[in-house]
Amino acid sequence: MIREVSILDSNGKILFSKRYGQSSVSAEAFNEFVSALALLVPKLQLNGDIEFMNLKRTRLYYSNSDSIVFTLEADKRDAVPEIKEKLQTLKNTFLKNFQNDLNEWKEENSAKLEPLVDEITMTYLKISLIGYSGVGKTTILKLLREEELPKEHIPTIGVGIKGVKGARIGNTSLICWDLAGQERFELTWDKFIRDSSLIIIVTDSTLENVVKSRYFVRLIKDVEPEANVFCISNKQDLPNALSPEKVEQIMEIETHGLVAIDPMNRVKLYELIRKYVMGM
Repeated sequence: MIREVSILDSNGKILFSKRYGQSSVSAEAFNEFVSALALLVPKLQLNGDIEFMNLKRTRLYYSNSDSIVFTLEADKRDAVPEIKEKLQTLKNTFLKNFQNDLNEWKEENSAKLEPLVDEITMTYLKISLIGYSGVGKTTILKLLREEELPKEHIPTIGVGIKGVKGARIGNTSLICWDLAGQERFELTWDKFIRDSSLIIIVTDSTLENVVKSRYFVRLIKDVEPEANVFCISNKQDLPNALSPEKVEQIMEIETHGLVAIDPMNRVKLYELIRKYVMGM
């Protein structure tokens, strides 16, 4: 996910800045940092190249065109070539549309620039739903997509990949991977969760399933440790359901209760996803 974009002059003055997601530092501290960086970048003789530095959980990409400096903060899991291409497109678009406005930058220019930046920086965010068969992964996906909820369990074979129409978080569109939960597909799980920005472990809230599902926590730590993760304690309407607090105690990751067959829970589910996508 692209979290921040800044365009500055060589004196460190911010011409345009927009934040799409949370940062590990305050906005004021971040702006001071990129302003100081803008003083340095023109002296590095990048010749149009794009470089980056590693922050705690993100990378800060930077480049310049003469006296104008461009920075872009993105998650470390984002592919470097893709982010560099977006920053190059940002540079080209800015210079094409605003080259003649640089001597006297006006607030109205930022308003014209903002939708262009939004379009350039839009990315697709992979969310993986993982859990054993019958816990409600496909129902959760259908709930998120506002589709008719199933009345009986039809096992997913392989993996189901669905976009979520109209669901944008920050500057990202959601792509959900619904992984088959039958144990015969176990050898594929590590491959399917790779490059996920968010992984949701789904349990049916029974003691047996919750204890067994701890396997997924270990798998994620081994395969995709940078991904954001939380657990859904589904089927909270059933009499034998463990409380979300008890499931969290067993799973040792943040857990939220859900009744996925209730359409009224779509907003709750969407806000949970927003929280973990936008967070650090």
